[in-house]
Amino acid sequence: MKTRLLIFTVAFFVSLSSISQNLECNAITVDDFFDCYGGAEAFSEQSRNALTTFIQAEDAINTGDYPGAKLLIDNIFETYPKGTNIWLDVLGAPNGANIGSPNTYYGLRMIEDIVDFQLNNTQDITPETVVMKIVLVGCSQGIQPTTVEELNTGTGPYVTNTIAQELIADDYRIVRQSFSLFSQYVTAITGGSLNIEIEIIELPDVCMDLSITSSEPYITSRNEEPVYAAFSDEELNSTDWWWILYPSYVPENDVFDDYTFITGGMGQDERSGPAFVIDDKWLVRKPAHLGSGLYSDIERRAYLPQWLQHEFFHHLYRKYPHLQLEVNGHDWFNPDFWPSDFEGIFEPDFYAESLYKRLQVDCSPLSSKLITRVQDEELAQLDLLSISDLQGGIFSLDEITNDFHIGEIILEDGRYFWKNAAGFQWEVFPDFQAGILETGEDSLYPGEDFFIELYKTTDGEYFPAVSALKFQNEFYRRRFDLFRDIVPVEIAVGNYTRVPVETSADEGQVIKNSGQFLWQDNAANSWSLTVDIDGEALIHGNDAPQPSGEFKLIIKEDECGVNVLGFEYLGYYYWKPKRNIQNESPIVSTQLEDLELNEDFGSLIIDLLPVFSDSENDQLLYFVTSDNPEIIGATIEDNQLVITSNQSGTARLYVMALDGNGGIATQEFRVGAGVALSIVDDFELSEVSIYPNPIQDTFTIHRANTNISQAEIYNINGALVKTIDANNIENAIDITDLNSGIYFLQLTSGNSKSTIKLLKQ
Repeated sequence: MKTRLLIFTVAFFVSLSSISQNLECNAITVDDFFDCYGGAEAFSEQSRNALTTFIQAEDAINTGDYPGAKLLIDNIFETYPKGTNIWLDVLGAPNGANIGSPNTYYGLRMIEDIVDFQLNNTQDITPETVVMKIVLVGCSQGIQPTTVEELNTGTGPYVTNTIAQELIADDYRIVRQSFSLFSQYVTAITGGSLNIEIEIIELPDVCMDLSITSSEPYITSRNEEPVYAAFSDEELNSTDWWWILYPSYVPENDVFDDYTFITGGMGQDERSGPAFVIDDKWLVRKPAHLGSGLYSDIERRAYLPQWLQHEFFHHLYRKYPHLQLEVNGHDWFNPDFWPSDFEGIFEPDFYAESLYKRLQVDCSPLSSKLITRVQDEELAQLDLLSISDLQGGIFSLDEITNDFHIGEIILEDGRYFWKNAAGFQWEVFPDFQAGILETGEDSLYPGEDFFIELYKTTDGEYFPAVSALKFQNEFYRRRFDLFRDIVPVEIAVGNYTRVPVETSADEGQVIKNSGQFLWQDNAANSWSLTVDIDGEALIHGNDAPQPSGEFKLIIKEDECGVNVLGFEYLGYYYWKPKRNIQNESPIVSTQLEDLELNEDFGSLIIDLLPVFSDSENDQLLYFVTSDNPEIIGATIEDNQLVITSNQSGTARLYVMALDGNGGIATQEFRVGAGVALSIVDDFELSEVSIYPNPIQDTFTIHRANTNISQAEIYNINGALVKTIDANNIENAIDITDLNSGIYFLQLTSGNSKSTIKLLKQ
């Protein structure tokens, strides 16, 4: 068993011996850095090689020289293999220097990921923008101890500290320098899906109230609310990430040189976005447990990305709780916690392994977890909500310990209330555009509102469905109107396209408006739908062409959740667009040719596994439609196409293969039973026009150069209901005597036939 020795280098522990020593080193080159700290000979050969490689490789990626950076990284890890005990030889640095522990190892592994992405990414991805505000808080205030006795009793003078001017100087140079490598790293590990856009904001008039706990660990307690309160709702809702830098509150005198203070870490904003928080001195000088004196550029470049990465993974692990990558906090420092398939011995090894083997292969892409601002798509879905979407069932916590954890939205005397199972209720006022239910003055928790959580798939797609109400940072999840007790019925909402598309009525969308489901096709037809949860279908209302007809939903459930792929209606399949456009769709591997069979052939079986393939090895689902099922039947059984017939005639078959993402490949071919297809070629429908369609009472058949010898109308059951004369160039057909519904017009020209779907309103 491999032994793991993990070095605990938590970056928010601060001690002030650095202030007393105050070594100033303005090194911007590696040689200058070595000169500051006793010369190159004061460092081991491995330490010198690691630092030199890191600086040169970072310079290379900053100029776009990724091949050069790769050569440097490959060489250093060939000499000193990553994830091995050899890096235990460079845990520290001499004379108060800090270049990470192990020396630059975190940064080298980050650059390795950046280079790998830049050289090997083959997908043309338009990245989303992560909007990040880096906030420099003007001042901090509170009681600051000056002696150990005052520290232990919580006493001392009341002081006001101001932000370190080093952070502001030269267009925030050291802030940008600290963040540069980490920003590129985020783009790389998300496969190019995210780019971070930073905005550095000074809040000179904002003061944070601070205090220090009177026992170990000495924690700087802070109130960040004044920081968020300085921004408008629009600014808060348009921000994904935060980095709050506030004036250090650590007592700065020699008596505390050996004391450690916790001054920051990873928080989160109201929308559960990451909030890096640390005092300003963290970017200016080294704490005693890491070194002494002020940071040089070389040290800041080597160490600050390590701190940002450490805090960032706290956030990632809490966004993927089901992966159990952090349970009790910093679990990776316990070697027994590491999954058996993880390799390496250091903290950055754990990060890399969790990326490659857990996070990047999870059903939810990193990008879907890291964009937290209110987006246009989310606002559009919020606009579709109504109070009826919140009624009809209970909301509850996942772990219910008392009746306050169960509640519902009720209507009394024209007013809406939250009522819990304990019998307490208070008024709520929906503001769907803002995504909240404001609480009234009668609330047991004054000022605490309910926040509406929209349903969001693992792929990041929003639906007009309330999945939970967040109250006091706890999620009261919706427990009603769910398919398979998992997902809201609104996952049926979306665009659908029939295979094949013959008229504009073959494309449309299921929408939800004011609590009512509707079907609207591209031919301007619309009718109401109701949801059959148990039957997993959308039932047509009385305003539909086929009252009580149904869209039978095709639902795919797998380890990534539950999704609606499409629906079946009158023997035809209507499909949603694929969800993740980066996921490759299935392809046709073997072309199916037209078949000429004896009239009494019985049945024919075709194995579909060799016919379709998927480059990502996704499991495929198969479907088939016959445009003349009374003559040629077709079904799917155990990944096989089964063709049957009991009379002579022809049909066109559409065989479809879908992956779980909704990607589709289609094969179209003809089957003749007792008929030679060579003399039954369909005539060109481009030479025949049918209008209008949908039809009120009459429609016109216009033919150009085609002679129509026979025209017949069949109902959806295949029964002949009307024979018509279409010998003229313009033929007006009266179908007033037919009921509303779907019909099929079969036109014959010589030995050729074509079928057109008609919709009688």
